[in-house]
Amino acid sequence: MRSPKLCVPGGLIWKGANVAVALFLLAACAADEAQRKAQMDEAAKAAAEAEAQIGQIDHARCQTYGRPGSPAYMDCRTALKNARPDMKK
Repeated sequence: MRSPKLCVPGGLIWKGANVAVALFLLAACAADEAQRKAQMDEAAKAAAEAEAQIGQIDHARCQTYGRPGSPAYMDCRTALKNARPDMKK
């Protein structure tokens, strides 16, 4: 009866090491993905806050043209929005 080859490629320890490496890499991938998602969430939150602040500034600026909802106010808001094509999506 032959004893199993333990430390050679294809042996039991070698296969166990391959499984351990694969599990380690999968765990690292999952951690990297979680970090990437957290960064994306943070960037989205920052963008939303910036957009809200711009809206407040535009509102204050356009109130000098007329009451909110008036044609002059709406024209002002539209002009300011169109002046920022990089913010459109």
